Amino acid sequence: MRRSTIRKVEDLLRDYTKIDDYIEEREQQLRYPTGQTDENIGGGRAQFKYNEATLDTLITIDEDRRINALKRQREIIDDCLDGVDDNTEKIIKELYFKKHPQYTLLGLVNNHVVNISQRHAYELRNEFVSEVAKKLGLYDL
Repeated sequence: MRRSTIRKVEDLLRDYTKIDDYIEEREQQLRYPTGQTDENIGGGRAQFKYNEATLDTLITIDEDRRINALKRQREIIDDCLDGVDDNTEKIIKELYFKKHPQYTLLGLVNNHVVNISQRHAYELRNEFVSEVAKKLGLYDL
C-alpha cells in the first residue's frame, strides 16, 4: 500500500475523536447561515426581491455531503474496531485516539502494555489500517 494512503488513513484515525464536533459544527453552519450585508447605500431597491436565506436552508442536514461523509467515516472505524482483538484495540487507541500518546508502538511492546512481539504489533497495526482503507475505498494495489 502506498505511503500516502497510509498517512491519509492515519489522519482519519487521529480525527476520529473529533468527528462528533465536526458534525455539530457543520449542523450549526446549516441551521444558522451568516447573511451578507447590503453595502448599496442610496441605490434603488428591487421590489418583490426574495430573501436568499430561505434558498440556502433548502439543503437539509440529512442531505449534506460533509456530514454524511463524516458519519460514514465514523461508522467504518467503529465497525473495524468491533472486529479486532484487545491488543489491536489497545494499539490503535494509544497511537491514534489519545491527544498526547504516552507510548509509541515499540514502547507498547517493551512496557508490556500489549503482550505480543514487536513484529506482531506492527502486523496488527498495518492490518487495521489496511482494513479501514479498504472500507473507505482508499486501498490501492
